[in-house]
Amino acid sequence: MGENANSAEQLRAIEDAPVLTRAASAGERALGALSVLALFAVLAVAATREIPLVVGIVVLLLALGLLLGWRWFHLRAPGRRPHTKAEEWTAFLGPVSLAIPGLGLLWNNPVALPGALLAAAVPTAVLAGYLVLRWRR
Repeated sequence: MGENANSAEQLRAIEDAPVLTRAASAGERALGALSVLALFAVLAVAATREIPLVVGIVVLLLALGLLLGWRWFHLRAPGRRPHTKAEEWTAFLGPVSLAIPGLGLLWNNPVALPGALLAAAVPTAVLAGYLVLRWRR
């Protein structure tokens, strides 16, 4: 009799356990796509212009905030699976990759459009890769 009661408690505990396979909502995916487009556009436009140092710093801080914001969102979101090693490395490479367009922004060294697009594409691709890794099933 004691074993049956223990089994019933164990089954209730299993049923009450959180599910870690909750998929991303359509709104989250749309916001992620919008974030990727905004990051690319802002970094590319800022890299082609001659902007003051303060504006360059603000652009880089906003880009860093966007990258870290997505990571923190996924770390704190209830019902989500833990990060894999690939996701951890991709999340680490995001802020590091901001150095590519960031050097031009901080030194007020505008580049031609193809160079600006290439420089902006690297951190954008890292963010897109991180989001795709988090959303895959």
